[in-house]
Amino acid sequence: MHELFYCSMATKEMQDADILDLLTISREKNARLDVTGLLVYQKRTKEFMQILEGEKQVIFDLLDTIKADKRHQLLHVVLDGEVQGRSFKEWSMGFADLESIDKSKLEGVSAFLEKGFIHELIREVPSRAMVLMEVFKKSLPAE
Repeated sequence: MHELFYCSMATKEMQDADILDLLTISREKNARLDVTGLLVYQKRTKEFMQILEGEKQVIFDLLDTIKADKRHQLLHVVLDGEVQGRSFKEWSMGFADLESIDKSKLEGVSAFLEKGFIHELIREVPSRAMVLMEVFKKSLPAE
């Protein structure tokens, strides 16, 4: 299993509808490709962070598509490498700011950012990317 973790900056502020559209398209494509992961968008800073998990060539082909996406700029791969297993068994997306949307009605939306620092995924498969996401989460200012 290959895992890749990247960060990028949105070229414009993503509105709730933009994020939901991205979620819908990504979920469909990633299911077809057997790719799992987590995408976090921090509205305040316009930053994306994403973990992708799957077969190595599929992940790098997907990364090429992401790099060509005009919604991103300044994409930087932070980590990539082999891992023992998936940290995210279902495609999910963490949201930093979507209070106006009833997330309980959206299948696959992650509560990752809402959980405490000691999260069950860290204990299951403590990949380096997961540890970085946890560090990021802990560094967010209280709102």
